[in-house]
Amino acid sequence: MDITETSTHRMFADNSGNPSSSAKPRTDSFASASSTNIDTSADLYRAEFLSAIECIVEPLRLVEMQIRSELTSDDPYIGEMLQYVAKLGGKRLRPALTLLCASLVGPVTDESIRLATVVELVHTATLVHDDILDDAILRRHQPSVHVRWNIPASVLIGDWLFTHAYRLANDGDSTLPGRWVAQSAQRVCEGEIRQGNSIANWDLDEATYLKLLEDKTGALCGVSCALGAWSAGADLETCKILERFGNLLGTAFQLYDDWLDLWGDADRSGKTLGTDLNQLKPTMPLLRALSTWDSPSRTRWIAATERGDEDAVQAMQERMNQCDASEYTLNAAKSRIREAVEQVTELASKLSGGDCNALRSLVRLAEASVSRAG
Repeated sequence: MDITETSTHRMFADNSGNPSSSAKPRTDSFASASSTNIDTSADLYRAEFLSAIECIVEPLRLVEMQIRSELTSDDPYIGEMLQYVAKLGGKRLRPALTLLCASLVGPVTDESIRLATVVELVHTATLVHDDILDDAILRRHQPSVHVRWNIPASVLIGDWLFTHAYRLANDGDSTLPGRWVAQSAQRVCEGEIRQGNSIANWDLDEATYLKLLEDKTGALCGVSCALGAWSAGADLETCKILERFGNLLGTAFQLYDDWLDLWGDADRSGKTLGTDLNQLKPTMPLLRALSTWDSPSRTRWIAATERGDEDAVQAMQERMNQCDASEYTLNAAKSRIREAVEQVTELASKLSGGDCNALRSLVRLAEASVSRAG
């Protein structure tokens, strides 16, 4: 029997054996949070972020100035695109991590400013390419670059950003920053490729998915932290610990993005939401929902999806609302933040010469990353 011959609830929610199945299913898409709660969450995150970076306001301003100065071209058409993408990075989380990790170890240097600029250029390049891959029409409340211009130009402007970042990373006396940036960018690309290859792979296990996120998002946050520490004179072991802190934060950030894509609000986040399920990406909420279905229901849903049955997406929406997919995904994100905070707090207790405010700021940024609206 096709899905269209019965309700999605009857076809897929029977005999799940899941204790959360009594939760009220939704008949619309994912709009679980009220607008009041979303507004409050967005305002709290914005305030928390701004408060957390108070100790690096001046160096972050210098980073912003350098980003603008780097994103220029003698060609007016290219220059217009570069000035447009300069606005895509949002609150500059990765440069903030670089500067805070530098502050945790010692004074922020000119090298810290340069490397903070590098990681933001790499991040911006990934955003341009991600929006193409996801067919996302909005980024920070503005049309995505490929919508504003076209796909070929957007691919190339992303490449421009990557190559410019590598050049800037190697402007110093050491080749280490360039090597670290290249390695992290390679991990990002590998994570994206594996994610593309995971489309409609319903046998993907959770551990494999988490490793994908560690590369796709964790790698760049990790190298941002490591480069900041290195720029302030930290030894390689300290850099490694802070890289792990950034990896955990980035992975948690992406897990929370998984949650936002389903239960977030497009108006508040400024992004196109709901793309993961429509593109059949097996994200954490979907993997969790699949694991709570009994074998016959799971098999029927996969078969319906492979047939292209339109009701399959609605069936998964209902299942994710009936089981604990939302709570499970949030817990996965927050457990990584707890581990990250423990690690950086232990490290800070062994350091001397850094800014004591930097630790507090890193902890606040980590905790705020899993309570934001976008």
